[in-house]
Amino acid sequence: MIYDNRMTQEMLALLGSTVTRFMREGIPFELHELSQALQRLKEDEINPEIKQRYEAIIRLLSELMH
Repeated sequence: MIYDNRMTQEMLALLGSTVTRFMREGIPFELHELSQALQRLKEDEINPEIKQRYEAIIRLLSELMH
């Protein structure tokens, strides 16, 4: 994925931790699966600021996939 200057350090950290989960569990993944995982994490998150970051990452990944 090409770095997009709309992605903040906080967003990259959330994305990195999600990818790490897939890798630790040995689960192969593609961008759409990563987006689905981020959506589930967003739904479980109680902190509104972090929910907003998840939403921004999901939107950006969606734009990059299309």
